[in-house]
Amino acid sequence: MWRSLIAHLGFMRYKPKVIIPLVKGVISKKVLKRMVLRTVDLAVTGDCHYRCEFCSAYTLYRKGGPYLSVPQIHRIWEECRALGAMHVNLTGGEPLMRGVEELCVIIGQLFPSKYLVSLVTSGFSLTSEKIRKLKESGLDTLQLSIESLDPDVHDHLVGFKGSHGTIIESLRYAKEAKLNVCLNAVFYHDNSREIHRLIDFCKKQKVFLVLNTASSEGKWAAQGHNRLQKKDIVLFERFLRAPYVRHDSSMNYSLKRECPGGKERIHITAYGDVLTCPLVQISYGNVLNEPLAGIYQRMNAVPLLKRSCSLCKHAFDEEYYQTMIQPCQDFQGRPVSCTEHPCIRSV
Repeated sequence: MWRSLIAHLGFMRYKPKVIIPLVKGVISKKVLKRMVLRTVDLAVTGDCHYRCEFCSAYTLYRKGGPYLSVPQIHRIWEECRALGAMHVNLTGGEPLMRGVEELCVIIGQLFPSKYLVSLVTSGFSLTSEKIRKLKESGLDTLQLSIESLDPDVHDHLVGFKGSHGTIIESLRYAKEAKLNVCLNAVFYHDNSREIHRLIDFCKKQKVFLVLNTASSEGKWAAQGHNRLQKKDIVLFERFLRAPYVRHDSSMNYSLKRECPGGKERIHITAYGDVLTCPLVQISYGNVLNEPLAGIYQRMNAVPLLKRSCSLCKHAFDEEYYQTMIQPCQDFQGRPVSCTEHPCIRSV
């Protein structure tokens, strides 16, 4: 873990002001024993060019409607900062569908000199010029989603021919621009060989591989055979020991491996719903209707969210899965409101 931590935080030497919220967060969590927000996944759109067969966001954005505006995103980030957040991760859908010019405006309003800003993308339509503009606006890290080193396998999984070549090209552009870059991949049952190959590739490229666990929401809601099993925990922990691999649980203000969902990390959809993470599609409120502080406090009142777990609860904590995820299968539409969830509404 410590080798990974040092490697991951190394680029922060270019943004020394980020050390301030980082230190404050550690003190609040370790010394004062307070709940403090660290990272916010902020979706800026639900639109996407690709049709990934494992897409967890698929059901979140079927209803349509206007996405968060630039002023609304700015206000939301102000509320996140007040709760201690030091990192905002722009996601979707495909964020690039907002257009690079508008994304640069959004990034510029996130106070990028003081906070970490990352963006998750398939790389679709990226050029060296667009990457340069994103970096100049304050973007720190570009996260490129890849599912296989085999172009045919990858293109099949994401439902878009030529997508693998786009990622490799975007990786080259980002490295040439000296932009911090990493690759994202989904770990699901029986794809461990592919993950091993991706780890070797990232080691050679000297970039991180961010592992995401298979979702039981979205298109894979009925694909139980893809859900990670107990024996996969051993593989997952082995992957995380590699210095070029990380997961959401890898780094926390607690300075230990821990699932951050609903505690140090939250997900805000492009409609403003606040979730613990995109893989657990339960809304604890909407930032367009009430202050984030109240929503965050509501989250922290749920016993299973307060409980510490060294790995992803959604993927590896069976009690959490049975109590929080399974009851959602009876509901139509996503996200499910916490006021309707049978195991949360009485909290």
